[in-house]
Amino acid sequence: MTTYTWSFPQFDTAPSEDGLTNVVKTIHWRLDAVDGEYSAGGYGSVGLDAPSPGSFVNYNDITEQWAIDAVSDKLDVTAAKTALDNQIEQQRNPPVVPTKPPFNAD
Repeated sequence: MTTYTWSFPQFDTAPSEDGLTNVVKTIHWRLDAVDGEYSAGGYGSVGLDAPSPGSFVNYNDITEQWAIDAVSDKLDVTAAKTALDNQIEQQRNPPVVPTKPPFNAD
């Protein structure tokens, strides 16, 4: 069974925008997958829409779940997980393997 783990190494913020402070503009994300002895990872960034004052979350109140939700709104998470699953499957069953030529056998 594959376990997926999100991490968020950086947010890019606007110090001030439309009367709001520390407005998250870009989230840099990483999604890692582990299945037994096999692992794969993907990373990227998503730009966020300008927040509305009524739904704005203060920077110090941002949670990991908020970041997951914000990224999930902009990213095809199913496709990202499928890509990681494919990487793991290729590790498990490599489509190409290095092989010595028969005339160089040791």
